[in-house]
Amino acid sequence: MKRFFLTLLSIITFTFAVNAKDPLLFVISHPGSKPYLYYNESKKVYEGIIPDILEELINSSEINVKFISNNRQRSEEYMYSGNADLMMLSKSWLSKPEQLIATVPILQHRSFLYQSKPFSENFLLDNAPKKATVCTREGFRYPNLDKHFKNKTLVRVDSSSQLYMLKMLFKERCDFTIMNEYVAMNLVNSPFFEDEEIYPSPAPISSVPINIILRPTLVKEKQLLDEHILALQKSGEFEQIIQKHLSSRHKK
Repeated sequence: MKRFFLTLLSIITFTFAVNAKDPLLFVISHPGSKPYLYYNESKKVYEGIIPDILEELINSSEINVKFISNNRQRSEEYMYSGNADLMMLSKSWLSKPEQLIATVPILQHRSFLYQSKPFSENFLLDNAPKKATVCTREGFRYPNLDKHFKNKTLVRVDSSSQLYMLKMLFKERCDFTIMNEYVAMNLVNSPFFEDEEIYPSPAPISSVPINIILRPTLVKEKQLLDEHILALQKSGEFEQIIQKHLSSRHKK
């Protein structure tokens, strides 16, 4: 009988050890980006496309994730130093891409210039007014605008969030702002801008794939995420997740 209980105890202990995985720390650039990943103050939880992608894996205990918040620059440094395990970003934006690994693309991240009136059909960035101001997010790089900022044909005006970038645009403190299309859709349809409208540039300023970035030791986790993301995309469930998080007047 004693041997039976010892055997049973060892099975229980082993099962607990297998299931009690240490959480992977998913770092978010504060305050996040709706609809991708953001903190719901009223519910005290993180919501968005990324949590919905991870939900099935978390519920089935295949991975354990804890979200933590930091600023954009420190978020990436956390990954290199091993203080975080995951983050959402385009691999093309990493300052040291060779030091991290990335999942298959989640979706295409298209950024446009926006202004409070329609663009002319023949608008080109190279023909923008000299020293036009662009509301940008502090700590973010915009590779396709770098040369314009460097030669001062465009002047960046930093804000702490996309919300303030759009507020500044409507207050005419900048000529343009640059944003991802989904972020812009949700913001302009939020209570902050009920009577306002923004207009995108005729063509995107940039278009890059968005990935989940991982530390290089997390090869098995990358494979698990890759298979899950591809399955969601193939089944059509991924498109449903995107539409769920878009504001109603912009849904397809």
